[in-house]
Amino acid sequence: MPYRNAYWFVLALLVLTFVAFWPSYLSKLPEAKLAHHFHAASAVLWTMLAIVQSWSIHHDQRALHRTVGLAVFALFPLFLVAGLWVIHVEATRLAGGVADPENMTIAQFGFFDPLANIGYALLFWGGLRYRYKVQLHARYMLGTVMFVVAPIIWRLLRGYVPMFSIDALPFDYPFALGNAGACAIALALYSQAPRHGRPWLLVAGIIAAQAILFLTAGRLPGWAAIFASVAAINLPFLLVTTAIASVGIAWHGWVAGARPVAPRAAATA
Repeated sequence: MPYRNAYWFVLALLVLTFVAFWPSYLSKLPEAKLAHHFHAASAVLWTMLAIVQSWSIHHDQRALHRTVGLAVFALFPLFLVAGLWVIHVEATRLAGGVADPENMTIAQFGFFDPLANIGYALLFWGGLRYRYKVQLHARYMLGTVMFVVAPIIWRLLRGYVPMFSIDALPFDYPFALGNAGACAIALALYSQAPRHGRPWLLVAGIIAAQAILFLTAGRLPGWAAIFASVAAINLPFLLVTTAIASVGIAWHGWVAGARPVAPRAAATA
């Protein structure tokens, strides 16, 4: 089984998440929208699941690994639904002031957040599809936690390093460093075992696309209005549709990864 000590690194990632999100979110919980609370809760639960799964399989707790693993079928839809809910909330906020320069960053995240959800769904599907191929399964499932690395880095820089504070430098600088760091980690993990490394290439590619689109297409004059139009979508319809789609993704990945059934021996006369 690869990454024998992965649970320690994911645990460190979880701790850093609380530190990084303290200034902008955790210290201001009453001010946040319900969507952000659901999104944060689902992300923390998913990270905790990754820790337990990594620990259990490397400590020969296969029964625990299988039992706890069933939680993915509840957490995956919850995470995707919460993610789409946040996107709708941000689009609604943007729709209230498309021409406001202070809302430009919201428009740019109109590329970043959907790509993170797409990447997460692809990796989850891959984890189910290759659940009997341990090298790929481990990499696909661990890859699902990688999309929080860049936000952790830029929030740590923004919140705790004076030279990157709001008044010192534009957000582009910590943002670029965060995404470059996350992409470098994914590529380093790929280089350790290129034969099994395609999940890490997928992670690196999506992170690179997030950074490039945020800094380029996200600033196009017409993009803000396009992203703001998401606010016109009926929210219950959007969330129910997302939940149904997530169940479909999980079902397809599970079926695609099933072991072939050996044909019964022909009955002899």
